[in-house]
Amino acid sequence: MTGIRALLEPASIAIIGASSNPDKPGGTIFSQLIRGGYQGEIFPINPNAKEVMGRQCYATLLEVPQQVDLVFIVVPQDRVEGAVRQCAEARAGAACIITAGFSESGPAGRDAQQRLLEIARSSGLRMVGPNTIGVINVDHRMMGSFIEFPNWKNGGISIFSQSGIFNGAPMLEWMERPVQRPGVSKVVAVGNKIDIDEVDFLDYAETDPATTAIGLYLESVRNPDALFSSLSRVRAKKPIVVMKSGRTPKGAAASLLHTGSLPVDDAIIEAGLAAAGVARAYDEEDFIGALRALATQPKPKGRRVGIATTTGAFGVLATDHIANEGLQMAEFSADTLATLQTIFPGWQAPANPFDFWISVGMKGSEAAHTIALEALFADPNVDLVFGMLLVPKSADFPNFGRMMRRLRQTYAKPCVLLIMGDDTARRWSQEIDGDGIPIYNSTRSAIRALKLLADATI
Repeated sequence: MTGIRALLEPASIAIIGASSNPDKPGGTIFSQLIRGGYQGEIFPINPNAKEVMGRQCYATLLEVPQQVDLVFIVVPQDRVEGAVRQCAEARAGAACIITAGFSESGPAGRDAQQRLLEIARSSGLRMVGPNTIGVINVDHRMMGSFIEFPNWKNGGISIFSQSGIFNGAPMLEWMERPVQRPGVSKVVAVGNKIDIDEVDFLDYAETDPATTAIGLYLESVRNPDALFSSLSRVRAKKPIVVMKSGRTPKGAAASLLHTGSLPVDDAIIEAGLAAAGVARAYDEEDFIGALRALATQPKPKGRRVGIATTTGAFGVLATDHIANEGLQMAEFSADTLATLQTIFPGWQAPANPFDFWISVGMKGSEAAHTIALEALFADPNVDLVFGMLLVPKSADFPNFGRMMRRLRQTYAKPCVLLIMGDDTARRWSQEIDGDGIPIYNSTRSAIRALKLLADATI
């Protein structure tokens, strides 16, 4: 097993720098692999220990009685080169270098990193890092990271990130949230991106049956033409969202300090992503919001948004955001307008956005919500449904979850929600947890998710 498959689907793993101390990175990674249920063989490597967490420990990788697919390197910076030489001599498939202090630290660090790369290239060893939190494959129950992830949910989102903590913080928040917890498949944090890059990851994700949506966070691009070619090819099969930081001179300078990344003219990135038809996120809220939509929503037929809301002011805000993002306000069909008129007073004509708060008092909350939302789902002129629901206790009804599940199953149409309120809003969110209807925290974040969903799939 070679290349990125050895990195993500290893049949065996060794940890150079394994420790029985769970507070050390080498201890955290080792314990997470065991507690997570990884089914392959795990070999601790530490010349100062006879065993680690009850497992026989080896002084060097060369003493392990079999060839190892993936090696995590968690030793001080001055010992990393020796560890990489062990991997090369032992003919390991891939190495993940957790240790920092290389190209991001200055000329001496760049020279040290180049020596690691030369060793790897002469032996066929593939590498990620240095300066990374690790690699995760939820499908194989491989939590190879020193960031602790006690809970996770399998799903179709796979992420390639040129940052460790960027992956760690969102992943931890995702996996620990009580509701709306997205399913994750693979996460590769490449840190300084010494070898394996975004093109390698795209090639892998293209044919990985568990990956249904792809996210790339990039600080540098080694070969823009190769990246754009891969994006264009893979995008035809699976939706992709890209966040490229270092867009400004100051941002590029910060990226150099973070991961030793050399700048690329952002105009080249912007034009290449547009030509490849790939959605571009501009901040972490965009990126995560887009992935949630891509992982749960069907492909929209167009960019026309229908809004059902119980707060008029938010309907106005959403209309502004839709115009700014290049989406379109749907023109409701005659049948939809007639249906909506049945829950409106005769003196008021329905329109998009459809503010049906008055209907809650006239027809009752359940009837008003059901008729308003179903009319938008059924309208052939509406490609994307956005429900902005203010739900005080007076607007509560017991069948919200059942209603939304029926609409989701009946109509193959993307839908996102913004649910505002206290106890009722929390219960409504819990009722549709796991039903593939993402809930956002703001009007802007919801509209941006719809825009990026359309960009990534149409």
